[in-house]
Amino acid sequence: MNGISIIAVTDPKDTRLECLLPMFEDLHTVMHAHGMMQQLSPDGARLWMQGVKAGLERFNRMVIAMDGIEVVGFTCGSIKLAPEYLGGARVGHWTHLYVDAAHRKGGVSRAMSELLHTWFREKGVTSVETQVVRDHPSSVPFAESFGYTVEWINLRLTL
Repeated sequence: MNGISIIAVTDPKDTRLECLLPMFEDLHTVMHAHGMMQQLSPDGARLWMQGVKAGLERFNRMVIAMDGIEVVGFTCGSIKLAPEYLGGARVGHWTHLYVDAAHRKGGVSRAMSELLHTWFREKGVTSVETQVVRDHPSSVPFAESFGYTVEWINLRLTL
């Protein structure tokens, strides 16, 4: 990770957030190629970013990786409450992880993800969930390396 900085973005006006839009679109292209059935809407990246900014540091966290002044990756998560019938606990949701191709295999994903999980612990989250597309070769092993275990299998019917 020579020269790579891992940073939690705390200001919704931080201009580096705009650099994430094409990365988010590329992430969805990759997920679609590995089995994701839903399509990103034409303005999906911008809509996603609006939601992230609206709750930044309250119930959303964005972590970015910088190589000098260039944003080369991001991971993000959110906090929600479990239903009362399941105890109403704070539950983290690790929503997205992306590193550009030139910076993969160097520990960037792990470093960003560790910072995100530290935030979950600081916020009093009792568990964290994540979803991965079924055919991506490294997604499940990477999540399992943090201690995640398979709990659900999601199925989708397209009508």
